[in-house]
Amino acid sequence: MYQKRLDYLRLEMKKAGVEAYYLGTSDYHLCEYVPEYFRTIAWFTGFTGSAASLIVDYEDAYLFVDGRYHLQAEEQCAPYGIRIVKLGTTGALPPLAFLKKNYAGKAVGIDGRRTSVSFGKQLKKDKVRPVSVDCYSSLIEDRAPYPSSKAYELSLEYTGKSRAKKLKDLFYILSGRTHVLSSPEAICWLLNLRGDDIAHTPVFLSYMVFTKGEAYLIADLERFDEEILDHLYDDGIIIRPYDSFYDFLENIHDQDVLLDEERTNYETYSRLERRNHLYNFLSVVDEMKAMKNQTERENSQKAHVYDGVTMVRFIRWLKENDLSSYTEYDIAEKLDQMRRDYHAIDTSFGSIVGYEENSTVVHYAPTKEGSKKLENKGILLIDSGGHYLEGTTDITRTVSIGDVDPEVRKWFTLVLRGMLELSDVHFLYGTSGRSLDVLARKELWRQHVNYLHGTGHGVGYLLSVHEAPPSIRSGSNSLGREDMPLREGHIVSDEPGIYFNGRFGIRCENLLLVEKEDENEYGEFLHFHTLTLVPFDLDLIDRDYLSEENVRVLNAYHQRVYETLRPYLSDEEAEYLKHIARSIA
Repeated sequence: MYQKRLDYLRLEMKKAGVEAYYLGTSDYHLCEYVPEYFRTIAWFTGFTGSAASLIVDYEDAYLFVDGRYHLQAEEQCAPYGIRIVKLGTTGALPPLAFLKKNYAGKAVGIDGRRTSVSFGKQLKKDKVRPVSVDCYSSLIEDRAPYPSSKAYELSLEYTGKSRAKKLKDLFYILSGRTHVLSSPEAICWLLNLRGDDIAHTPVFLSYMVFTKGEAYLIADLERFDEEILDHLYDDGIIIRPYDSFYDFLENIHDQDVLLDEERTNYETYSRLERRNHLYNFLSVVDEMKAMKNQTERENSQKAHVYDGVTMVRFIRWLKENDLSSYTEYDIAEKLDQMRRDYHAIDTSFGSIVGYEENSTVVHYAPTKEGSKKLENKGILLIDSGGHYLEGTTDITRTVSIGDVDPEVRKWFTLVLRGMLELSDVHFLYGTSGRSLDVLARKELWRQHVNYLHGTGHGVGYLLSVHEAPPSIRSGSNSLGREDMPLREGHIVSDEPGIYFNGRFGIRCENLLLVEKEDENEYGEFLHFHTLTLVPFDLDLIDRDYLSEENVRVLNAYHQRVYETLRPYLSDEEAEYLKHIARSIA
């Protein structure tokens, strides 16, 4: 089936006069997670992961995936003759380098609406001729409709800052320059609005253009009720139809235009670059959004109380029930429902529940028909989160559901140790997540093992669970920018792991809030405040692999978990929490 679909794509490529065709998993706004309408790589290859690139020429098809999806891509695509390029492994070229090596001097098709400016410009630099053409849309049958959810408004008790004040601050910073904003997360944050276009990411697809004193929202009127339209009008927002965006850009002349080449599509660039001066900047809105204000910080702590209560009840259910009649999918459904029953308005991503060998697949998604049945032994990796009006959560716990081997306890403890040592660090302002990443990895490196994903990502406030610019990783961050400093108000994850293919995987994750600690003659010092409030499984800890300082940090954390959650639990639940959060010697 997939080979036939790829052959039809090749026929369209010949009509367009291109030697190869590049397709990513992004949408017109280059979002990480996308509406079903844009899941086109799945149509042609069967790959259902959230991030990949596909390059098709007249002979072969190549799917490029990072370490999260190596196993998944092999299982879903290799049987159909699709070549899997495992990024991060020896000899694996990323898509740009692959195109440069194999198609220099040739025409390569891209959908300029779904490809970043930086990608298109790099192709030109590498002597590859990008041709913006849609070769695929006419081939896809029963395509999901384009999203059109209704927008809703967040009140000041959740946002902490009015739309008018955010706009005033933005215009002050822009100082008369034009700014094109393509990120729905940034737009929704700026306007104190949310939507439902993307599963688990409460945004609506739109653009904004800021000129001298004017703010244009490019979105269809049908998304907004009369009250929201009145509020937008009162704050000076001018609305233009979504389909008019590229025509609107044609009317911008002789301006200094700021745009983010990683989050702006190539078609936008093509419409502007001939008659304007373009400057590549991370949007100031992204920076404002990532630095949570005091209200957002306080609310986020409330969200983690709600999440902690749910997780404690869930862990108790796991530990006290016979799980032999359950599958991974059943467990995910159980947890999702428990969250929705206790304050959550949605899950922040599809829950990852991997049992034994499936826990080695970093972004494993259990399905109703194909998920593994549990036994009352071994470990279960659960990576999940919730959206609350008070914020967004993301937590991973590896839990024993019966007897485990001493080797599993060793590796669990080393992963936990790295997580604890990172969370306990104190650092100077200007320090990047890249500088801190080694703290989570060093005990694993001492054992000559590693994990192929970042240690931490930023987290939005009732927005995307993955939010740039903050990150903690050994290389560049998710937007390709290195050494972005961690700043007061950033929320980042702390999630080291270890994965032994075909055997077991372990990950521990808490969310951390960057707080100011002190300022003296050496500069401003920051530290992390742990937001997540859920005990770690003491049954999996091998004390021999923890230092005295690790034990102190773990015991203090568990004591705070108990004291914070106790008022929200029944007496019976509180006794259970007291037991699983007990101090260790």
